[in-house]
Amino acid sequence: MKNYILQDNNNNEFNFSDYQENNFLGLIIFRGAWCNLCKKQLKEIQELLSDFTNLNVKLLAISPDSKLKSSLLKTFLKVQFPILSDEKMEVINDFNILENFKGQQLPKPAIFLYNPDGQLILEKIGDNYEDSLSGKNILKEFSKVIKLAKIS
Repeated sequence: MKNYILQDNNNNEFNFSDYQENNFLGLIIFRGAWCNLCKKQLKEIQELLSDFTNLNVKLLAISPDSKLKSSLLKTFLKVQFPILSDEKMEVINDFNILENFKGQQLPKPAIFLYNPDGQLILEKIGDNYEDSLSGKNILKEFSKVIKLAKIS
């Protein structure tokens, strides 16, 4: 995995590799705080956070929202994992998941899972905004891939 660095909601550098440590890293890319499906997804993931933690998965969500909107969303949803702003879409662009939505470039809903060595082991990109996976489905996908990774 490329070592991305974004500023967190307190203007501190957030280093993806440092955050991941020796865990799996689950990256959730969503459209923004205005997206009801995205908010539902993040809330479901938060409800299953202990299950993700038991799999040794650290979660990280990213959207093109401003730092303020990301911070407000995190507070509003009571999310206990980082929600980062990629307002300039420097990270999001690397994943080649942008689509034109009502004249605006926005990311398609996507999840990525990296193993502790930083290798991508799962990638799911929706065709459009309606294709975001539920928290339960993300947990199932991550569980399957992690079991396979531990076997091999």
